[in-house]
Amino acid sequence: MKNKLQLLFLFFILIFSSANRICSQTNSNSEWQLIGLTLGGNNILDGVEAFFQLGTCSGEDVIYIKFINHTAAPVKLEWYDAVFTQEQKWIKKEQEADKKSLKIAANKEDKGACSVSSSDSYSSELIVKLKDFVSDKKNFKRYSASNLTVTAVQ
Repeated sequence: MKNKLQLLFLFFILIFSSANRICSQTNSNSEWQLIGLTLGGNNILDGVEAFFQLGTCSGEDVIYIKFINHTAAPVKLEWYDAVFTQEQKWIKKEQEADKKSLKIAANKEDKGACSVSSSDSYSSELIVKLKDFVSDKKNFKRYSASNLTVTAVQ
């Protein structure tokens, strides 16, 4: 009886440990990840939801940003780009010249996309060059839209 209990216990440990590995592998850098906008880490602020995704554009590592406006009114967003490193440090661009601004129509989304047909592939407010924050992509951990404000516009 004792051996059966030990085998049953071992079986459950194997099941749970393999399930954790499967779940952790599905969170790849190519998927949209939440941008924590509140102290609790929620990715919705005043009806606007925020995500980021690592990618490449014209051979450079970039961060794509996506905002979804769930409100019935158009909104204006203003924020500063910030990157959290593997060393647990925030690198922020907080000068007035670094402030980004974007208007999103009611119940619409806007997301960064690489435009290789344009001479300036980074013209969008929703694309961030990773090299502006870290020299090596391996040092990147998270992106944040620092000091994000959401203002209803008429």
